[in-house]
Amino acid sequence: MRFSAVQQKEIIEAGNGRFIGYIIDAEVCEKTGNIIAFLVAEPKKFMSFIQGEDHVRKVLINDILVVGKDVILVKEISE
Repeated sequence: MRFSAVQQKEIIEAGNGRFIGYIIDAEVCEKTGNIIAFLVAEPKKFMSFIQGEDHVRKVLINDILVVGKDVILVKEISE
């Protein structure tokens, strides 16, 4: 699967159905070249330029439960 295809999928917490955001980047292991985690941010909202920096979360590959057609379900992520 291409990274651009994964970036278009919504990231959802499986336990509570909460929308987390979309993948903006990946963290890669320098030794193996494998993806360790995805960096996820909520989409920008109207007037977000006033709010400052985006809140970015790290979703470990091991926390991904299912990769579906439109969504990726993950374990609950601590804030």
